[in-house]
Order: sequence, then structure tokens, then C-alpha cells
Amino acid sequence: MTTADPSELPTLLERSVRAAARKADSMADLPDDLFRELRDTGAFSLLTPRELGGHEAPLTTVLDVYERLGRLDASVAWVVWNANWGFLGALLDERGTARIWNGEKDPVFANSGSPGVAVPAEGGYRVTGHWKIVSGIGGADWFAAVAVVMEGGAPRETAPGVPDVRLFALAREQLSIRQTWDVTGMRGSGSNDVVVDDAFVPGELVARFDRPARLQRPLYRTFVPALVLPGCSAVVLGVAQAAIDETVALATVKKTMNGGVLADAPRTRSAVARAQAELRAAGLLLRSAAGALEAAGEADREVTLDQRADLRAAMSHAADVCRRVLVSMYELGGSASLYRRNRMERIFRDGMAALQHANHSADLFEAVGRVRFGREPGVPLF
Repeated sequence: MTTADPSELPTLLERSVRAAARKADSMADLPDDLFRELRDTGAFSLLTPRELGGHEAPLTTVLDVYERLGRLDASVAWVVWNANWGFLGALLDERGTARIWNGEKDPVFANSGSPGVAVPAEGGYRVTGHWKIVSGIGGADWFAAVAVVMEGGAPRETAPGVPDVRLFALAREQLSIRQTWDVTGMRGSGSNDVVVDDAFVPGELVARFDRPARLQRPLYRTFVPALVLPGCSAVVLGVAQAAIDETVALATVKKTMNGGVLADAPRTRSAVARAQAELRAAGLLLRSAAGALEAAGEADREVTLDQRADLRAAMSHAADVCRRVLVSMYELGGSASLYRRNRMERIFRDGMAALQHANHSADLFEAVGRVRFGREPGVPLF
């Protein structure tokens, strides 16, 4: 049952997500029944073209869904984010699209941004690589692999100094999964390793970043990496909001040393108010930056380097804010935050794990600064 309005998904899924959270954490992956429900309700088809059964939802709507799911459970939101690669249906030619959307069931993707290598072969490419931390790979039908095209033992270039980086859609049977996800945070995301050894990928299952999408509609005229990059930041905004929610609930009952409740302490009130203000501001900045790209797509205007820099800055800023909020709320909870029966324990470790993603690296501020000084960012797919 695909919901007609993607904004309804977090409400529709809330009970199932909350009920499965502990089981997902213990088994280090999403339970099969929850994964099927996510597929059946269209949670993995937010960016998929309408004619392929997807929502083709605006970017800001998609980010809102990720954030609200993150407020429910970080691992579920993370898998939903990483599975939403249905925009490949707008990039691939009709032959490639027909191979993936073959009428049997809605395909589910997984992806890793780290590159493998691809060597040209007759009719396509031979792809090899080892991709670490591939969230949701256990339930995926297809792996959307990023790989650098190699010729003569060196990266092929599309322009001086610009490597030829493409997307390769590999079927599940072409890869092997290594069970490496032995971690503390985001356990339910099932982020195991993927290994591909010299797999043939036909040309119709290869997409390029540097060419316009086949489907020239507003969503797909947006800078393609922007359909992916800010999703992880939206998730952690939701996780940080969950930390505030849990702290407020705890503070009304947790006793302090003087016999009152935590909510009566001025320090508690000030910390919660400051955290909420900073978090809302960070969310508004991220949505504003994403909205500028969305507006460019609707107006058929090219997304500028400055707009892409604004998005990256908003993502890094959101990460900084979320980290402060998580630490502040965890600290306020005192010893209660240590216990697994307290939801804050899992919120904190999940949120901090999500903030370790490369997209949240503080180094990206330097890349944004380079743009502000009129230089190239020096970061791939910026």
C-alpha cells in the first residue's frame, strides 16, 4: 500500500517503527516485517519517478520525512535515506530502467559513496570494489555503486583533473555481503560491507553525474548529489529532537539532590530552551539551502556553486548543533542516561554514530570557505 502523500509516512509507520526498535538494535539489522512495511508503504520510493510507482516528492518534503523518521528511530531513518536511490529511474535510459523496474516488485537500493573501480568492456564495464558501511544492504535488491572509470591503470578524466565517476547498478547476486557491523550506535541499520569482484555491468545500467537526467522534470533537474547528501543531516536533526523530547519527559519526574524535580532547575530550563532554539535554526537553514536548489529545478535554472556551498555549510552546521544538543541532553539526564531501559541511552549512541558520517565532517567547512574565496572546493561531488 503506497501512501498517496509521502508526508503521511512517519505517522503511518510510527507504531511499527517504535515497536521494532529494540529488536533491530539487538539483531543489528531491521526486522524483515518492518522492512517489508517500509517497502509496501513507499518509504523507499520517495525520489522514484511517478511513472515507476514512486512519489517523485520535492526535496524539502523528502528531508522532512527523514527528519520525522529520525525522531522515531535513527536506524530506520538512516536505512530509508540510503535506500532512496529511485532517482536512478530518471537518469538511466529506458532499457536500464526496464531491467530494474520489471513489474515484479518495487526495487530497493543500497548505496555507498566511497568509490570502487570500473574498467570499460564490450557493452559495458567490469566493476570491482570493497564498500564499507552499506546501510540496509541486507534487504536491498540493487546496489548503486559509485566507481571511477579506469583506463591504462589510471583514472579516466572528463576534464583536466576531473575523474570520470559514474553510478553502476549491480544486482544482488553480483555482490557478496560481509557481516562486519559490530558497533554500538546505529546497530539497526545493518551497515555491513559489500564486495564486488569483476562484475559485468551493461551500459544501460550506468548513470553519469555530469549529464542532464533523461527525465527533465523539476526534481531531476536539481544537482543530482543534492538528492542524496543532505538526507543524513535531516536524520540527525530528528535524532537530536528526540533527545530533547526525552529529556523534557524525564525532567518532569527525575528527582534532584534537593528533593525537587529536574524541570524546576533553572539550568535545565535554560539548556533545553537553548538546545531547541539552536536545533530549529539549524533545521530552517538546511531547508532553506535545499529549497534554493529545489527552486532552481522548478525554474529550470542551473544550480550554482554558491548554492551547493550553502547546502554543504548548512549540513556541517546542523552536525555541529546536533552534537552539542545530544551531549547537553545526555548530560542533563545524569545517571538515567546510562540505562538501556531509558530511550535516551540509544538516542545518544545512535546520534553520535550518525554524526561520524563523512558528510558531517568539519573539513567541509574549509571546502565551503574555498568557494567563498573564489576557489574550487576541492571535494568530489560538492
